Amino acid sequence: MLHWGRFVVLSLALPAVHPGPMWALPEPGCWLHPEVEVRRSAIEGDGLVARSPLAAGTAVSRLGGRLVTGDDLLRLLAVSTHYVDSITVARDTHLVLPPGQPNGKGNHSCDPNLWWATPYTLVARRDVAAGEELTNDYATSTDEPSFVMPCRCGTRLCRREVTGADWTRLELQERYGDHWVPALLDRIRQSSR
Repeated sequence: MLHWGRFVVLSLALPAVHPGPMWALPEPGCWLHPEVEVRRSAIEGDGLVARSPLAAGTAVSRLGGRLVTGDDLLRLLAVSTHYVDSITVARDTHLVLPPGQPNGKGNHSCDPNLWWATPYTLVARRDVAAGEELTNDYATSTDEPSFVMPCRCGTRLCRREVTGADWTRLELQERYGDHWVPALLDRIRQSSR
């Protein structure tokens, strides 16, 4: 383990749950497709928008940052003066994105056009038109029990509320298949045994 300020940063190799070799630790920074920009969103605040068409399967966003424990994440959330963007990557392990990254502007949708292809990479779930807002379902990246967010996506599949327990919903498990962050995919596989 490494220490970053008051927070413990995990530096261990975690078991793979996505197909392929053991997944690597995240890069320190994030990457965003060059044809994606931040614009005002009809969903909430700012969002990510495709400047040109993106084909299904195109890598759109690779998240980076530092890994912290669940307790450290809660402490960070309690003392931070800015929004903290994070995803669950393993049991009691969360990736905290560096502040100010445009990747953190990605809004939630209950019928998203992005989904997880690797532990840190979102790809186009379907063809995306130029000018379309890029969204992902936050349920596919958190199991934090305290997470509850009103949804304003306005799609016909809108759940009106997104929670840290949504990963247990059978219709979402069927819709997204293996396209979850590793921690949730592992829990889904264990619960279906």
